[in-house]
Amino acid sequence: MAVLRACVKCGAPAKRSYCPEHTPKPWATSTRREKVKLSGSAEQARRRRILDRYMGCCHVCGKVGADQVDHVVPLSQGGADDEHNLAPIHAEPCHREKTARESEVARCRR
Repeated sequence: MAVLRACVKCGAPAKRSYCPEHTPKPWATSTRREKVKLSGSAEQARRRRILDRYMGCCHVCGKVGADQVDHVVPLSQGGADDEHNLAPIHAEPCHREKTARESEVARCRR
């Protein structure tokens, strides 16, 4: 027999924290939209401008051939989602290593 809980919104019995009527949609509580203002073709155009401005030179290793755009100061650390905070980066291994370093710093702060 399933244990019933009270819905967080209305108090009705529910299998989880919300009854079917109040179950939030996936990503409904995400704050990413407030940090990242562009989407779709505008985001693609900005990515192309950044890659062209730096001539595809990775901001981590300095080699040509970067295929992604990265936030120099991560959004999670208060970085802006503006073009002055974006730079090209290689997907592998530069982006993976940079993300690992940022994760390590975040773990040390706890």
